[in-house]
Amino acid sequence: MNLYKKFFFILFFLILYNNSIKAEDKVSFIDIDYILTNSIAGKKLLTSLKKDEELRINTFKIEEGNFEEEQGKILAKKNLISKEEINNELNLLQIKFQKYRNKKLKEIEDLKIKRNRNIINFINLINPIIEKYMTDNSIYMLIDKKNVFIASQDYDITDNLIELIDNEFKNIDIK
Repeated sequence: MNLYKKFFFILFFLILYNNSIKAEDKVSFIDIDYILTNSIAGKKLLTSLKKDEELRINTFKIEEGNFEEEQGKILAKKNLISKEEINNELNLLQIKFQKYRNKKLKEIEDLKIKRNRNIINFINLINPIIEKYMTDNSIYMLIDKKNVFIASQDYDITDNLIELIDNEFKNIDIK
């Protein structure tokens, strides 16, 4: 019986020792949004996407101004032509405007898809760099900063990763 007590006593301390080893595993966090907005490639990506979006928005504003102008011309003829002709012209303009709105909604959706696809592509490009950093620094878990309630800034490796990403990627292809 004494042998069993010694065995369980030794087993108990081995389990405790094993748990204390696991407590020293390294956990860090990063701010992915900060990396996207402050790395060289991320800035270029966001700038390019923003320019494309602004160009489309300006095109939309011009087209909407053209519709308002056409409506004003039709209403200006109000006293010169019959109500039926005005209603016909307004109905045609309304059909054109509805087609334009559908086109606009589709283009806005395409812009969102393009933005998301390019951001995911950027994240996929930087993943190997992050994984290598984790391996080199014996980090076993990496958490996004948005999901961290409270932690010491010593565990934030965002700036280190930005430096590595900037050294690796100066530009990113937009698809």
